[in-house]
Amino acid sequence: MRLLEVKFELYMFKEVIDEGKVFEASKMFSNELSHVEKFYYLMFKSAIKLNLFEMAYRYIQKRMEALPVSKKYLGTFDLIEFKKSTNQSYIQDIEVLIKDVIPQELRLELVKEQLNIYIKEKQYDKVLEVIPQVKKIDITHSYIPFYMEALFGLNQFDELKNLANQYKDHPTYKFIASLYLLKLYIKDNDAHRIAILDADFGSQIDNESPEFQKEVYELFRTFYQSIKNRLMHESYSKKLKAILKEEKKTKNKEPEIVLTNEKISQLPNESQSVFVKSNKQTLNKSLPTLIDLFAYAHQISDTRNIREYLRLFLIKAEEYFKFKDIVIFSIKDEMLYHYKKERLYDKQLDKSSYFNTLIYEVSQKGVEFFGQPSELEKNINILTQKPYEEDIKYIYAFPLFDMGVLMIHVDHDVLDPGTYFDYINGLSTIIYSILRDEEKNTKLKQETHFWQRIFDAKIFDMRIMDPYYSTYNVSSQALLNMESHATLDMFIRNIAIHEVKNYQMKIQKLFQKSGQSDEIVYMYQDKQIREKLVSIENKKEIHIISIFEDLTEYYEEKSRLMMEATVDFETSLKNLNALNKEMTEYVKDKGSFMLITFNDAILPIYGYDVTLKFFKEFGQRTQKFFNDGDVYRFSTYQLFVYIPQNDIRSVTKIIKDYIKYLDQNQSVVIHYEKFLPKISIIRYPVVTEEKLPANLYRYLEVSLDYLKRQLNDESYIFFEYQIYENEVFEQQVINYLNQAMDQNQLSLMFHQIIDIKRQIVWQYESSIALENLNIDSKYLLSIAKKRNRLFELEKYHIQMVFQFLSILEKETERLIKITIPVSKETFLDVNFNPFVFGLAQKFMIPFEFIRFKVKGENLKGNQHINQINELIQAGIGLDTTNVDMALSYPFHALHLDMKPSDSKWNAYLKMLKTVLDENNMALIIRDIDDNEQKDMVESLGIQYIEGNLFKRMHADKLFMKIKGSIQS
Repeated sequence: MRLLEVKFELYMFKEVIDEGKVFEASKMFSNELSHVEKFYYLMFKSAIKLNLFEMAYRYIQKRMEALPVSKKYLGTFDLIEFKKSTNQSYIQDIEVLIKDVIPQELRLELVKEQLNIYIKEKQYDKVLEVIPQVKKIDITHSYIPFYMEALFGLNQFDELKNLANQYKDHPTYKFIASLYLLKLYIKDNDAHRIAILDADFGSQIDNESPEFQKEVYELFRTFYQSIKNRLMHESYSKKLKAILKEEKKTKNKEPEIVLTNEKISQLPNESQSVFVKSNKQTLNKSLPTLIDLFAYAHQISDTRNIREYLRLFLIKAEEYFKFKDIVIFSIKDEMLYHYKKERLYDKQLDKSSYFNTLIYEVSQKGVEFFGQPSELEKNINILTQKPYEEDIKYIYAFPLFDMGVLMIHVDHDVLDPGTYFDYINGLSTIIYSILRDEEKNTKLKQETHFWQRIFDAKIFDMRIMDPYYSTYNVSSQALLNMESHATLDMFIRNIAIHEVKNYQMKIQKLFQKSGQSDEIVYMYQDKQIREKLVSIENKKEIHIISIFEDLTEYYEEKSRLMMEATVDFETSLKNLNALNKEMTEYVKDKGSFMLITFNDAILPIYGYDVTLKFFKEFGQRTQKFFNDGDVYRFSTYQLFVYIPQNDIRSVTKIIKDYIKYLDQNQSVVIHYEKFLPKISIIRYPVVTEEKLPANLYRYLEVSLDYLKRQLNDESYIFFEYQIYENEVFEQQVINYLNQAMDQNQLSLMFHQIIDIKRQIVWQYESSIALENLNIDSKYLLSIAKKRNRLFELEKYHIQMVFQFLSILEKETERLIKITIPVSKETFLDVNFNPFVFGLAQKFMIPFEFIRFKVKGENLKGNQHINQINELIQAGIGLDTTNVDMALSYPFHALHLDMKPSDSKWNAYLKMLKTVLDENNMALIIRDIDDNEQKDMVESLGIQYIEGNLFKRMHADKLFMKIKGSIQS
């Protein structure tokens, strides 16, 4: 085994296959059971590498059987890899595997693969269905790019904008968020926001992938072209050309990207402006420059702190006027900002440190100063706390009204102070406005922070909702199991379904007008919630403020008190709570338990109120008859009776007398209706010694349900344990079947109908199977019919066939004829024809490749002839299993089961074959199990047979067989 592993790691796949076959055939193989699963895995992987797909599929199946239950999912991973290699669709396998018990990291990778497939197929609505699930397991938020692309693809622009704004400062997803904001702003033609985004984002993406850069540069280039901004258009055109040129150089290579210090130093600075300096601009014409600076000051994001805000602004100002450094002093907080060569330093001062400087003098007098340092009365440099040195030639100092002082140090001689006066004066005004805005913003932030602290406090559970989004405080998140930001739809999903409509109506009403209030109580998940709501207008938009209160304990206490009651207030009989208390005594003695229901078919005729009165009368008469026993109201329309006898004769006589008593006494409530009781009985402890009341109730319910489904008119039944076992087994099968249909776990099998005259497969007849349960498909259909799931199961079967044909055509450009068996009930359903036509249109399958075999008795009358003709005229073939139906309606073939051979049966088949041939109908004999039966049927001239003589084929195997025959 170790040798095979080594050869596999050395890519010696052919040797692995050859030696593996020898090893598998040897006697040693059975002794290697601990490694058998690993062996199958190596064989499967090697077969895939050598394109031996049939062998690979065979070893996948073997590995699935060898894997323990806890690791069965590994086999599904193999199947997904197999389908990838054979270009088959594997999305359904991923969807099934995600719902299985697998490690979280594998589940996350599968979900991301699922999202990627949905995005490629533009199934954006499915992406949104998956997102709430992936949020619970994806702590890194790696689903965000998929989420944003889906929202953009579905034109849910408002929700996308909210999401992108949340992540625009995220260290991992800020660029993708900015990309979608750019797309949205371009869609809205919002030039102002695009300019801000350009300044904050356009120059920071050099480390992103070339594809991402190309997309961003192309968007900016196209936008600036549309608004005829030639300079910016040319700038992004050059960047785009540079990317394309670099791609051309590195074509067919994937070099490792290493970000060196040298490259970091070459990255564009965040301060690059959307305004480009004109080479013709002169320093003595300051107005255009100040306009540019004023505009740029308002393009810097408000979210930046004052230090970074000033740094970016002064970098821009330095483009128009070269200086040694700039000092800005804020009076109120005594903060000094020192700018020099794209860096800004801040320092907290006390009055003694600036009392003997020019800063203090200008701030006190409110008069500007410009001149050489030697002209200063207080010749102290505030930066060094020493006299000015010779490197500073000239100083400009302007008061910022009551906010502070702007001081500029110039390192060259200024012959005409007026050259820069207007420029610096205007600059001081802009800086004053920046400081004033910061002061206002600080107050607003403090006020906002105050209200935010109230919102975040755990005093109450609170939500603020606008028409697009909702924000929950911490305590409401814990109560409602919601994230801090979510849509209303996500909240409504957790409300009890019967209360959703009322809740939506109240929300819509509150959004119509501000100043309204309301209150509502509803079931949310497993909690009873009372919500108080009020609508408030803010910025011309209605917001709804909600306060939540958990009433679960109150309702549980109320429910507990109701449960402790022992009398049913509607019928005055003892209730289920009283029965549960008495059952502990009943099971200590001999007696009989009865569950009785009445003629509940009257409910749709007379309505709830009359039916309840009828049931009340039924209960009173039952109590009057069983005066030696106890009568309880078990459920809405069921009674429970205990009698202290368990002898079969005594109990049977009591039951018959009870039925006769009810039949002879006319109802007072509805004179012309009979009570028609149905009774299930347990003679205790004769048939069971079960002590738990819940199990005894279950036995009675199962027996009563079994009695109702019988075709005879028996009014009572004695419980037998076999009834319970059969019912439980069938219910488990139905539950498993429902789960398999929901999770696409049913398998498609094919029976071969053979043309023995030409020795070829004439038709393939499909059937469905539960691979993990060894149940015959006929028995499965009978259970489905009994449990009212036959129509849904057969519809699912038909859809699986259409899906198979669709995949077969895409992969092989071939189609085969398939016969699909359906029950008469399904075939006659008014929705059957539209369903079939809809599938044919959806999967684009020609009708001539579909046949239906209708099972069941003969159709009565001719009321169904139009439905049959509609299918035939479309080109769909129709077969039947009933001779009368074949002779009465225009079917194409008759299917008969094989019977023990005798002269009469053989003569009948021969005659029937002649009649069908004259009417261009085929005769198929089924259940042919051996060559002797085959030879006998062939001697009668019958051409088509089916049975265990010919193996059934799995859909995957048939697919590979057809694909292999085409390739060969």
